[in-house]
Amino acid sequence: MTFSLSTRQSLQGRCLTMKDDRMETPIYTKLKEYHKKNRIPFAMPGHKNGRGLAADLKKCDVTELAATVDLHGQSPEVTRANELLSELYGSDKSFIMTGGSTEGVQAMLSSVLTPGDTLLAGADCHVSVINTCALCGFRLRLVPIRYDEEFCIPTANEDFEITPDIKAVLMTSPNYYGIAKDIKGIAEKCHAAGVPLLVDEAHGAHFGSPMFSGLGDFPKSAVRYADMVCQSAHKTLNALTGAAYLHIKEGLIDIKRVKRALASFGTSSPSYPIAASADIARAELEYSDYGAIIEKCVDLEFDLEKLDIKVLENDDITRVVIGFSEYELTGFEVARRLSDKYGIDVEMADMNNIVLIATPWNKALDFAKLTKALGEIVGGAEKRSRRPMILPPPVTDTVVSPSCGWYAETELVPLEEATDRIAATTITAYPPGTAIVVTGERIRNESIEYIKKLINAGAQLKGISGDKAEVVKWTG
Repeated sequence: MTFSLSTRQSLQGRCLTMKDDRMETPIYTKLKEYHKKNRIPFAMPGHKNGRGLAADLKKCDVTELAATVDLHGQSPEVTRANELLSELYGSDKSFIMTGGSTEGVQAMLSSVLTPGDTLLAGADCHVSVINTCALCGFRLRLVPIRYDEEFCIPTANEDFEITPDIKAVLMTSPNYYGIAKDIKGIAEKCHAAGVPLLVDEAHGAHFGSPMFSGLGDFPKSAVRYADMVCQSAHKTLNALTGAAYLHIKEGLIDIKRVKRALASFGTSSPSYPIAASADIARAELEYSDYGAIIEKCVDLEFDLEKLDIKVLENDDITRVVIGFSEYELTGFEVARRLSDKYGIDVEMADMNNIVLIATPWNKALDFAKLTKALGEIVGGAEKRSRRPMILPPPVTDTVVSPSCGWYAETELVPLEEATDRIAATTITAYPPGTAIVVTGERIRNESIEYIKKLINAGAQLKGISGDKAEVVKWTG
């Protein structure tokens, strides 16, 4: 088709006279309005609403050209960036990813398991672990979670047996609450059984900072001990959302298969701004002043104790968990008040707590405003006569096949009628994204009651539709 000169001039005129107010851009407009409010960020990403980002990252938005690089190929620049990443963390091989730790989980599982194999994973694993098992036909056994009774949060549990049917073990460390597992001990147990240990260290990319090597109480990165580790650079480092790392120790891992997995699960059009920000975040991690942010977190804990507000003593002091179980408040209520009245964004809330992510790009004024706001919130709250204990039902030790739920014909039923039905989706409170009900699992009444309590408290749930659950359709 060819256009006449008059048609071209007409089209050009239309383009030149188009007004911004005629363009409807709901997502862009919402985010632009959010940014104008200069809110106080104690949530991810680690760059804190762009404070730490390189100003020219948008210029990096290119594709695979002769004059650029190929993230999945053999470009010398990409090879060198991955080498520098490996040198910093002490792996045998490392890769920059642009699909977050979810891409890392997918690559780890698909490179060590085959359909029908059984994975042993902590019950606090991310929903991406369950989804990958569903898509790839892996079976799943969960290690029960232990709970801290004061804060009602999941803690570490290394007490499990590796039975002969287990082909790989996956652990999440640290969890959303900054609690790390004994990865060294778990690795020794796995390797004695000849089984690879995979670690979802999405919330611990900053553990690789050289500054922490001399701090005996601070967690060591799982890269030292595990066979494969994925990390989200955007959660605690200065990178764009989606930036992530995958680290590998050779021996039990087939590097060629890992590369195939990354090529299969990662987009064929990776975001180069994300990749470039991951490269920058690695370089900055070697020099970032985490000492200053640790000092601010310690000061915050002292200030809150003066206000009679409890702070969890966890492994990662930059992950601040603040408890309100002694007050007639839920964590959900506190998070809403901080957001609506004070313009303070927290990473997550649960029935009793709020969780904050602090990075070197948080300012002293952020902490001062947070302390003042929390003082005002608890100052108007009544004390409880008895601390509530609302915990999810314990997981069962049965092996489930997530594929059975994922690929089955399904139907929506009211929650009250879902007991003893097979779940077609994983039900989670997000964040943290850990499962209340696993795809392929028989739904128990205890789980339904717990879900109802979360809904009534204001939790955001995924995997349910209104007051209905998606279950495998009855046949026969």
